[in-house]
Amino acid sequence: MRTFEYKVRVYFSDTDAGGIAYHARYLDWAEHGRTEMLREIYPGKSQSQLVSEDHLMIVVKSINIEYRTPAFLDDEITVLTELADIQHVSCTIRQSIMRGDTLLSILMVRVAFIDSETKRPRKIPEDIAAAFE
Repeated sequence: MRTFEYKVRVYFSDTDAGGIAYHARYLDWAEHGRTEMLREIYPGKSQSQLVSEDHLMIVVKSINIEYRTPAFLDDEITVLTELADIQHVSCTIRQSIMRGDTLLSILMVRVAFIDSETKRPRKIPEDIAAAFE
């Protein structure tokens, strides 16, 4: 499986008074990593186009996050995103948030594919499933 990289800097607004990244920011960074992965594997289609043209929404079903060590103000971090498992209407995405070679956190994110009109589960399109490979 391919691994996708998304780099970001830890800004003042990401931190508490001590310069340590607030725990919820890891969820935002992971979301950005998944969005950029989707842009790379599905070029020419934004998430809004998937909804409006293909009636496809990708929604978070569950997240398990393990914090290992904190990120600090001005750190450059990398979000590594890769497919861990794919099912009929959902998949699990493994995301590692790194500072250089240091693992800051691991997220296991289960996303479901649903029809934007009916709000019911929908089979993962073949081209998206193939792009994960």
